[in-house]
Amino acid sequence: MISLNPQQDIYDPKTLAVMDQAFAAIWATLRRPIRDYANDSELRIAVGQTLLNLVADGVTDPIELRQLTVESLSAQVTDGPGRRRA
Repeated sequence: MISLNPQQDIYDPKTLAVMDQAFAAIWATLRRPIRDYANDSELRIAVGQTLLNLVADGVTDPIELRQLTVESLSAQVTDGPGRRRA
């Protein structure tokens, strides 16, 4: 079940701490030896934007944030050379 609270202040220190916790967990989940994720700014931006959108929609549970962000990014992953999933 998704924790929805549309009135959530995304700049509240508690909310920012939850987002930071979720980002760290997401980054650990996405880490692969093939890519240089430490310097992958495009992926970092995508994770951050997805987190901001979810929190703006009221999702505040770090586990749900991680799950929904990874699912969202997985849907955007290249399905093969030069092809993206629809």
